Amino acid sequence: MLGIISWLIFSCSVSRVTAQKNIPSKNPVEFTEEERLDYEHDFIEATKLKLFGDLATAASQLTRCTEVNPYDAAAYFQLSEIYTMIDDRVNALKNARLSVAYDTGNVWYKMQLANLYILAEDMDSAINVFRDITDMEPDNVDLQFNLALLYSEAGHNKKALKELKKIEKSYGFTEDVAIAYYQVYSKKEDVKATEKLLLKGIDKYPDDLRFYGLLAELYSSVGKEKEAQENYKKLLDVDPENALGYISMIEFYKDYGNDDKVIEEMRRMYGLKTIDPDLKVELFLSLTMMDTVFANKYSRELDDMVEGLFNRYPDNFRVRMINADRNLRKKDFQAAKDDLLFITDRIPTNVFLWEQLLFLLNLLQDNEMMFEASAKALKYFENNYLFNFFHGLSASMLKKFDDAIGSYNQALENLKKEKEPDKAIELQIYVLLGEAYNEQKNYAKSDEVFEKALIMAPNNPLVLNNYSYYLSLREEKLDLAEKYIKKCIALEPNSS
Repeated sequence: MLGIISWLIFSCSVSRVTAQKNIPSKNPVEFTEEERLDYEHDFIEATKLKLFGDLATAASQLTRCTEVNPYDAAAYFQLSEIYTMIDDRVNALKNARLSVAYDTGNVWYKMQLANLYILAEDMDSAINVFRDITDMEPDNVDLQFNLALLYSEAGHNKKALKELKKIEKSYGFTEDVAIAYYQVYSKKEDVKATEKLLLKGIDKYPDDLRFYGLLAELYSSVGKEKEAQENYKKLLDVDPENALGYISMIEFYKDYGNDDKVIEEMRRMYGLKTIDPDLKVELFLSLTMMDTVFANKYSRELDDMVEGLFNRYPDNFRVRMINADRNLRKKDFQAAKDDLLFITDRIPTNVFLWEQLLFLLNLLQDNEMMFEASAKALKYFENNYLFNFFHGLSASMLKKFDDAIGSYNQALENLKKEKEPDKAIELQIYVLLGEAYNEQKNYAKSDEVFEKALIMAPNNPLVLNNYSYYLSLREEKLDLAEKYIKKCIALEPNSS
């Protein structure tokens, strides 16, 4: 509500008052010429500071202006704007009231005050101010529309309709008048009056698609399925490539459980080159993410549509995202890899996409690409232990053990920062780190890391087996090696 009304007020065709100082003629403060020039200078400097974004200094200087001249409406107005910009609505409203009090003839000051009342949801006060504005600008139809809508938002529907009838008498039954009437009638939930109004709009403006769409929505809301369907079809007869018309019709069929018609209309919409592919993706996601039964039932048809989008828009990253999901479901991992590489290259700040890519590269055992991709991911998420882990893992596979050791140690440091560290990953890192140290012949560090792993998981067969194996290869601590391998066999006798 607030956003719509705020936009309406600020879009009125009222000439904005500039930042010139405006002291009322009955100002009791008397200045010498030198004092006046100094005051003007301070005021102008403050408005410059506001313009360049130094709001705190500007507010301080303007406050000093009001202390020197407590009746300067322009200074209060500038302060109100600053407080509005920093979302201090209490002080914004206080200063807006003062600006209007000391300059009752300034339309812009009153517009600011009315808008702040709306933000405070004090609609009656906003209406009182706005009535003054329309009295000051009696020929401004935009102001009259806004007053009618304010009445409607405040629940004063009779007064809103009265204002609209005045406008209609002066300007006729225009499209804008019809839509404004609709807004009021829809709030009254007067179905018959709303239906009559929209039919009149269609009769007078048959090429205005809004009336067909609104009438279809009205019929749908009261359970008139046949009438709603007819009006959606009429809308698309007038404009066969209207994206909003398709989306509305598809949502209508979905609400009524006619999923076959949903798929039929989606196919038609997806076949139109003139409709933005992003809208098609958004519709796809809204239908499939909230209704998994629908997504599973029509998976083949939906996959065909996604494939068609990919063939037509291979450079659209949103299309590539749903195409990656399609390829993962089909277990076409190479194609999914290409999609995710494309997406992360264009959206490198999405951690979830990097995770998907790195898990997939690990599954494919594409160590070269995993090493490169994890390095890129770490540029944006340097404290992500999982990305450190994948970088270390790929480095180990590529026998880049210096890189691997650095990444594993960084992963362990980053894990310490987690509220609930992933113990399984931590144990795996210790095992891999111990192996990397062993490959570098840094046996003391290797043994130290394996001992830490044993403290974490004294009965883990992998840790016991690997530690025992490396000790045996070096022919060192053979008693320990024998002890650990016997324990490992006892834990998993069928694996020996």
